[in-house]
Amino acid sequence: MAAMGPRTGPGGGAEALALAAELQGEATCSICLELFREPVSVECGHSFCRACIARCWERPGTGAAATSRTLPCPMPCPQCREPARPSQLRPNRQLAAVATLLRRFSLPAAAPGERGTPDSSVPVAAARCALHGEPLKLYCQDDGRAICVVCDRAREHRAHAVLPLDEAVQEAKELLESRLKVLKKELEDYEVFQSVEEKESRELLKQMAAEREKVGAEFQALRAFLVEQEGRLLGRLEQLSREVTQKQNENLAQLGGEITQLSKLSSQIQETACKPDLDFLQEFKNTLNKCSSVPGPKPTTVSSEMKNKVWNVSLKTFVLKGLLKKFKEDLRDELEKEEKVPFSSRLYGSTK
Repeated sequence: MAAMGPRTGPGGGAEALALAAELQGEATCSICLELFREPVSVECGHSFCRACIARCWERPGTGAAATSRTLPCPMPCPQCREPARPSQLRPNRQLAAVATLLRRFSLPAAAPGERGTPDSSVPVAAARCALHGEPLKLYCQDDGRAICVVCDRAREHRAHAVLPLDEAVQEAKELLESRLKVLKKELEDYEVFQSVEEKESRELLKQMAAEREKVGAEFQALRAFLVEQEGRLLGRLEQLSREVTQKQNENLAQLGGEITQLSKLSSQIQETACKPDLDFLQEFKNTLNKCSSVPGPKPTTVSSEMKNKVWNVSLKTFVLKGLLKKFKEDLRDELEKEEKVPFSSRLYGSTK
């Protein structure tokens, strides 16, 4: 290590800083990304902090200190994924000494754990692989995650489709942009459809409101017509009832007069028949003359005179009953036929 002392000369300071930065990168654990602490080497030659490699290989429920004793089978190297036996970890004392020296002479910017306010003029450092400490410059399409160049050479990703990270980002952005265009077009179509649907719905609602008023007006007119016809028919029946009553009263009065006259004449005949012979013969001819004028003509019967008028009214009632029955059946059939048609067919079929 004596050869690593400070150099003199014009470029000695810059070369020392570059050498220190290079050494610091070589003496950094690829798991914790800090200078080695108790570095150990696995069979493939890679080195890690003892605690870091123990945590990587630690099984759930076992302590990190007992990992090398409890894992009989080979475990993958965290950096190259080659199989390594936990029982064959070898301490790397030379690497530990270099790490110790670098802690004493490390660059301020590379000091682990140091945090400060980032300068907006300095580019942000690229993200690094948690296993190898290398920048994540590649993207594995099969696993859908960013990897480093060391991961790309590992057996796990050899058969996978790997792209440079910037190309993967560009492809993803182009894919999203194309999908965004499709979504915008679909959004425009749905907005147009919504507008048309709202307009057609408003028109249909107006049309149904107008139809509702028409139906109400038609049924109101029908009710008024039926009430009018009912009044006419009932008025005709009332008129016939009055005529029948009048004719009946006239016939009864005429019949009553004839019956009274016949009763009086019968009494006179009986009285004449009971008189002595001379008186009987004197009144006989007079009584016969009275009988010749009795009885008078019989009045026309009510049934014979009113029969045709009542029959005509009955015929109108029969025809009215048939017409109303057919009207109700036709109206019911049309309404039931309309109800059986799906609403969507009625709704959109009428607009075509």
